[in-house]
Formats: sequence, structure tokens, C-alpha cells
Amino acid sequence: MICTVFIDESGDTGITKIRDQNSGGSSPFFCLGAVVMRRATQIETRKLLDQLQEDFRKTKRWKHATDLNHAQKVHFAKTLAAKRLRFYGLISNKSTLEEYKSQIDWDPHKFYNKCITYLLELVGADLIKFSNEFLEPQIVVEQRNHNYDTLRRYIVKVKENPIYPESKYLSAINPFGLIAKSKDEEDLLRVADFVAHSLYSCVNKTPDNFGHTEPRYWNELSSRFATDNNGKVLGSGIKCIHSLEQVDLDADVAELISQARGKPTQLVFPA
Repeated sequence: MICTVFIDESGDTGITKIRDQNSGGSSPFFCLGAVVMRRATQIETRKLLDQLQEDFRKTKRWKHATDLNHAQKVHFAKTLAAKRLRFYGLISNKSTLEEYKSQIDWDPHKFYNKCITYLLELVGADLIKFSNEFLEPQIVVEQRNHNYDTLRRYIVKVKENPIYPESKYLSAINPFGLIAKSKDEEDLLRVADFVAHSLYSCVNKTPDNFGHTEPRYWNELSSRFATDNNGKVLGSGIKCIHSLEQVDLDADVAELISQARGKPTQLVFPA
């Protein structure tokens, strides 16, 4: 019953200079996506990715959702939504970080560690609901320029000295089960990448998209996100730092996320 958590990101972790309409810089938002799979599901999902590559035969082997066009992303989202996968996500609006940026010395690596830990709290809370046999999963994050020992030590610190109630769910997580791999080494990271991209598309506004967000991909995936006992996704499958209001989404997107529902009694981890 061993499972693996695959985690990827969309946006960047820079917090010193944030881009706006008049100047460049880091992305205003940072998003994370995660998918939990048991071993048999991993085999099935690898076959699914191979089939999608056949479907996208005019596109070279993609590593990131940004390599796909809109129609391909919609197809990817619909295909994933039809599978019994379980997703988790995080959205951070960097404009809300305020004094926290100075507390961490404007260090993007510390910001990343904090966000990963928040996401693992969601995953841990969900795993605890199912079975002790799901606890302490392997965790695979996409390789980036980062010191993963500091991340592991940070998770240990929060786990051993939980200040907030949510931190108790890290009891389900073994920080030393966390490894970093590239997408060339682990193609299932492409699923986590797409989950993160679906959230980032809900907040990303650039001249290229004329300032319009695209919630379609996330909306297609929304029923596969973890939920509370009432089927509500927000707060269980998605963490907005530190609230939906603070993330400051467009009204229509905020409504979609706040009203999103899954199937807590039917959506179980496949064998």
C-alpha cells in the first residue's frame, strides 16, 4: 500500500522584485501541485502519458504544461479527470507576504521550503484519513537549484515543534523520504506539473494573455482534488495562503474554487 507523492511548481520563488505592468521581475504568484499514486497507479499513469504523447504526435516530447497548446491542455485535463487520481495544490500571492519577506531575509529558498511544507500538511491530513499503511510516503519533487537538506531539516523542525494546528498532519510525512529528480528521470512529475499549471493559469495575467486568466484546466481537474468530509475542496485539496480572500483572485475564479466539490467517499486511492 506504499504510495508516492509527486510535487512540481508553476511560477517562480523570487520575492525581491515582482513584475508588474511597467517592469519585469519574478512572477506575482507561486503555485504548487501534487499527485499521490500507489505503485499500480504509477504504471497505469506512465502508459497514459505515453498514449497522450501519441495523441500529441505533432508535439515533441513535452516536459512542462507550457509546452502544450490550449487544446492539448484541455485534453490532458479531461483525460486525467477520468482517472482515479488524487490532487493537491497551493496558491501564494506574493503581494501578501509583507513582513514575512524580511523575516526570511528575502530568501526565495526559505519561501519555497515554507510552501512545500504547507502542501505536505494537506497531503498528510488526507493520508491520515485513509489508512496507516499510507503514512510516510516517498516524496518526489522536481530537481531545482535548491539545498534539499535545508528543506528536510525545516520540515523536521515544524513537525517536532508544531505551532499551528495544521502542522500536526506532518506526522504522516517522513522528510527523509523526500528526493529530487528531473522530469527526464521521473516522467510522472509531468502530472504534478500540470496540476500546478492548472492553478497558475487561474492567476497568471500577462500581456500575452491580455490579462485574462484561464480556469478551464483547473475546473476540469477540480473533482479529483482532496476534500473534507463534506466534499469541499478548498482547505483540504487546495491551500490559499493564507485565505481565499488574500490570494485576491478574479471573482469568477474565486467562486469556482470556493464552490468546488469532490467525492470524498468514492474517490479512493487505487491499488
